[in-house]
Amino acid sequence: MPNPLVGQRFNVDDRVIRKNSSVLQNRFKLKGGSVTETLTKANKAGVKQYYYKVLWDDRRSSEHAQHSLKPIKES
Repeated sequence: MPNPLVGQRFNVDDRVIRKNSSVLQNRFKLKGGSVTETLTKANKAGVKQYYYKVLWDDRRSSEHAQHSLKPIKES
């Protein structure tokens, strides 16, 4: 049985961090940012993929796929 489709996880102004893809988990270099724009792109098979433009706290911006971001838990 195939997995259900996830859908859009983040909205504009949500706080996120980038998942660490390195083998060494260095917690000191994690940086936070805010989602500034949501994008939907279709892959080769025509399936929608969600991408987000993020403005990081150090004032740089970049675009990331949904699976590479996770929400910051605000307390």
